[in-house]
Amino acid sequence: MIRQGQEPLRSKKKRSYKFKEYAQDQIGYSQTIPETMPITKKKKWKATKEQIINYWQGLRDDVPISIKPISYEHKGSTYGEDGIRLTGSPEFIASVLPRLRELLAYETPTTKLALVYRETESPSKLALGSASKTSYVFYLQVKERGHNQ
Repeated sequence: MIRQGQEPLRSKKKRSYKFKEYAQDQIGYSQTIPETMPITKKKKWKATKEQIINYWQGLRDDVPISIKPISYEHKGSTYGEDGIRLTGSPEFIASVLPRLRELLAYETPTTKLALVYRETESPSKLALGSASKTSYVFYLQVKERGHNQ
């Protein structure tokens, strides 16, 4: 609503900046920046299937599972922290869990198991409106307990 004596708000045109212009306008950067600065985007590491199989076959089965507890003070996403996610049928999850039984030892006075086991739906199948089969997800992480617990 425009009141008497006010001018309508005009949308600002978006400017297309080169980094050099942006740096000079926004942050006062005044050193010479080459016009064509090469942008190198490092590819993230990814193993091939053959490398994975060779690595997997070479692992010893008598080494305990190494999992680092998440700090009690940790805030935000735990995506990059140690954890396990199993997806699929309840039968599949039930067949893998016995192989992870040693992780139950992390339920202690100083650490706790953060566990989730629930039914899930495929967002892509829901978006398409197709009926999706029932699927499940199991998450496991180890967290430090608080000082008063």
